[in-house]
Amino acid sequence: MKAIVYILISSILLLGAPMKSGAESVLPQEHPSFKDVKVREIKGRFTVTGQARVSSGSFYYMVEDGHRVLLSETLLKVNKEAPAWTEFSIILPELKRRNGKLFLNLYERDEGDGKIIHSYLVVLPNK
Repeated sequence: MKAIVYILISSILLLGAPMKSGAESVLPQEHPSFKDVKVREIKGRFTVTGQARVSSGSFYYMVEDGHRVLLSETLLKVNKEAPAWTEFSIILPELKRRNGKLFLNLYERDEGDGKIIHSYLVVLPNK
């Protein structure tokens, strides 16, 4: 019981303590390529909308369940290149889902070596 009271008092004191000068707080950074991504499901099909800021005016997406790829890599061209943000919309085909979650991966490929960069993972809602 004494240990619980000690931990509780210590936590309260730490939370109320002023931040030391020179200390930094870390804020989450904005994703460099994707923002405002929203998913809607209508009759088993997903519509994904958002904004992209991609260097080559295009990006890729794929859908997987964590074990297998259900929709292979697909290229999507957008209206503008970085540094401008541009809206995008993807209508995914009906996907055969087993038990578990589906993941949509939005990403770019490095123009030099083709490696995946700026990956943005979206969990697709269960039915």
